[in-house]
Amino acid sequence: MSTPKNPAMSNGRFFPGPLSDGTAAYPYASPRTGQLGELRYDDLVYSCEPGYRPLFLDLRVPQEGAGRHPVIIWVHGGGWNRGSRKRLPPHLFDNNPHDQMLEAGYAVAAVDYRFSRETGFPGVLADIKAATRWLRGHAAEFDLDPDRVVIWGESAGGHITLMSGLCTKSDGIERTGECLDQPELPNAIVDWYGPADLEALLRADVGGDSEESGAQEAGARDVVPFIQQNTDWSYADLSPASYVRQDIPPVFVAHGVEDSSVPVQQSRDLVAQLRAVGANVDYLEVPGAEHVWRGAPSVADIVEQSLNFVTKALENTSR
Repeated sequence: MSTPKNPAMSNGRFFPGPLSDGTAAYPYASPRTGQLGELRYDDLVYSCEPGYRPLFLDLRVPQEGAGRHPVIIWVHGGGWNRGSRKRLPPHLFDNNPHDQMLEAGYAVAAVDYRFSRETGFPGVLADIKAATRWLRGHAAEFDLDPDRVVIWGESAGGHITLMSGLCTKSDGIERTGECLDQPELPNAIVDWYGPADLEALLRADVGGDSEESGAQEAGARDVVPFIQQNTDWSYADLSPASYVRQDIPPVFVAHGVEDSSVPVQQSRDLVAQLRAVGANVDYLEVPGAEHVWRGAPSVADIVEQSLNFVTKALENTSR
């Protein structure tokens, strides 16, 4: 294993502490070196609320480059009731978007969050905000830049990502996790084909089969209700489109025209509404692409355009 440029980053936490220490009670190993020369920290606990399972993230940090690294928080999809930080959909896995992010100089934090049967909104949203604060609070430890934090999600993760930057209904609700003095708003957002208007999605005629979930009978009318478990929020409350306004972080939206799981009209309408109020938003529509970019001419080009937007946005924003 090569020596990290930041000596403090060579140390893991090898012994458990008392549970009263919160996330510091959980050990983790020293980082291993990945194929791109990055440091890979596995199984970092970012939140451990009493009565719930500890929540983990896996962090990959480039060793090359000057200064601290901007960080992308990756929010996986799965219909709000399945998935894992350890898994990419098969087509995304084949195209290695996280490797491309690392090669562009970004650290990547893949996070787990509680599902709809474990907690409803705002609990799911609180988890992503807790991860954002924890990474900022531990930025020096992992050579991260707390002023350049991007939240990037796909499918249901795209919906959660949008809610993390747009939703105001959760304002004032007690925070979970740690580093409570840290900001929890991202500096930029990337939404890949996430639902934006759940009431409209319920009315849409979309099928259940996809490259991500496989063959199944369930469609949007069966999947969307998962998000309303354990919450009194309405579908309007749960829709990013309900919170459109100008003063939001920069947003990049990308969607495939042939998406049969989340219709492209979801993103078209959201982007039109954001542009109408003067928000900083850019949009990429990919002809021929299905859910998880199946059929897209080049996933690498989609990642590159997404990164170009956030890199420019981070140059012009501050915490």
